[in-house]
Amino acid sequence: MPSWNDEETSSEEDCEVVSMDMGLMEEPDTTVEPLFCGQLELAHPKCILHQMRPIKRVAFEEPLTGRRFYGCPVQENGVNCGVVEWVDGPWPTVLQRCLCKLWEMFHEQNFGRVQDKEKFEKELARLKSEHERELAKLRTENDKLCIEYTKLLDDVSKMFDWQDGRMDKKVHQKQVEEEELEKKKKELEEKAMLEVQMEKLKLAKEQRCILQSQADIIKNTRKAMKDV
Repeated sequence: MPSWNDEETSSEEDCEVVSMDMGLMEEPDTTVEPLFCGQLELAHPKCILHQMRPIKRVAFEEPLTGRRFYGCPVQENGVNCGVVEWVDGPWPTVLQRCLCKLWEMFHEQNFGRVQDKEKFEKELARLKSEHERELAKLRTENDKLCIEYTKLLDDVSKMFDWQDGRMDKKVHQKQVEEEELEKKKKELEEKAMLEVQMEKLKLAKEQRCILQSQADIIKNTRKAMKDV
């Protein structure tokens, strides 16, 4: 069985082809490997259905990870007839168990990331719902204050009219009260917008933390696979 060489590419003549495992006809997931890629230059073997020269590939699926094989070149808009021939034989049992364990760890961590994402989305939906309720409450209170303030303004205006009877003072007082009302409404709106921005910043920070955690998990998994 040929060994991997990190410095030079093995030619087709140097690869001792292992007899095809009939139980592994379906082509596994693959990864890009510059040392073993492209179409086979030899006339044989050929894929079963299309009788075409196969493509050199490297498996990237559980215990098959790292095994080189010749695969059917038809990938899209056609029937892929799977593995034509294996270049590398099965890995030793211990290595296969290690690969299976690494893939199991990867799937568990990937499932954990999915759960974290779902949890984050639920929490985000909950915070949005709470924010909308608080915003609606603030708007209701604002409307109530506006009504009460308008009524108070009318009462004060009537009182001043009754006291001095001067129209110019009434107009001036009304203008002042209206300006104060507008100022208070503006303050309430700015307060509501500030709270919305703070909630958005908080959610964005939590999302960055989750993404960083996911990136660390992927990095550690790749490092563990590389060490193996």
